[in-house]
Amino acid sequence: MSRLPSSSMLAVVLLVACESGFAPGESSLELGEIASVPVSVAVPNPSFQPFAFSVDNCVETVDLTGTFHEVFHAFVGPGGKEHFRFHINAKGTGVGRLTGTRYQWNDRLFDITNIAPSGTLSFTLNDYARLVGQGRAPNMRIGIQAKLTVNAQGEVTVDRTTARAACG
Repeated sequence: MSRLPSSSMLAVVLLVACESGFAPGESSLELGEIASVPVSVAVPNPSFQPFAFSVDNCVETVDLTGTFHEVFHAFVGPGGKEHFRFHINAKGTGVGRLTGTRYQWNDRLFDITNIAPSGTLSFTLNDYARLVGQGRAPNMRIGIQAKLTVNAQGEVTVDRTTARAACG
């Protein structure tokens, strides 16, 4: 009995989390289509989704708003290994709560999930963001990297997360 979610369910969750994930007029995928061999689907969403959140930089909390664009790609190789790639580009602006300084937000998130027919799963995430201060306000760089590997018995063999933030 597999302790991992089915790849079809994983793909559905990712697509639902990203709104429709399909451009207007494109047909949607059936669950069985994702698991068939070989399949390659690149699904850009032409609409940009809004975001709003706050981030603490070196000086103050910055309230950010903007839009992001996501692309989801699923591929099942001839040997049955399933590959899922998810990418987001985000751009926005923000205002510092303390000083009223304006900021620009640029973010690039990229993750890859691989599922082998044996049930082994690997997940890699890379997220790099920049908060660019206007005038004399400091810039900030943020980097997050994560790696998770689960073997066919459902045991976690790699679980590593690194987060960095630097001002200047």
